[in-house]
Amino acid sequence: MAWFAAAAISAAAACTSSHARSLPRAAEVSQTGEEHSVLVHDFTQGLYGVRALNSAVKLRVDRDSNVGDEQVLVIDYPAPDADPASRDVAFDVENRNWTSGHALQLRLKPSHPIRISVSWLDRNRVAYTWWSDLRDAGWQTIRVPFGEIKPNPYFQPPGAKLGSSLDVSDVRYMALSPQDSSSGELAIARISVVKQ
Repeated sequence: MAWFAAAAISAAAACTSSHARSLPRAAEVSQTGEEHSVLVHDFTQGLYGVRALNSAVKLRVDRDSNVGDEQVLVIDYPAPDADPASRDVAFDVENRNWTSGHALQLRLKPSHPIRISVSWLDRNRVAYTWWSDLRDAGWQTIRVPFGEIKPNPYFQPPGAKLGSSLDVSDVRYMALSPQDSSSGELAIARISVVKQ
């Protein structure tokens, strides 16, 4: 699974390269009801900081009234091929310190029921991956509890400090991938870290 190492290393490097925002937004800690969140990535600047690792994956940003007229990322992905990374989409991480929360939260809308994977590299360069099943079409929220996620059992990048505890104080790389047996469309709204 050298594909994950190459993707992780290139994405991590991209997050710290000259392509990063010259004046990053403030920590953007916001409050919605009783729940506080820290911005991981949103799409207010279009496709900035978003990259598909395969040109066959088409990305666009659109508005959706079902999520407060927020700008959302829409991924049109092809059927799978022999490359397990062929449908990966990587995100720059706006705020790398996730220690104020207990879970990563994503709002997603698939065109049909699918399984997705969400991955990141922690401070120790250990790859963590969470798999989740999405129901039929429509917006749904998934949470990835930090206390439950495990290191990726299939591959770890070179230099990963295996055996260390999860350390979300410096998360530089994050990616999402449809684990679908066919082509489809997936929309993603703001990604955040939440306290619950």
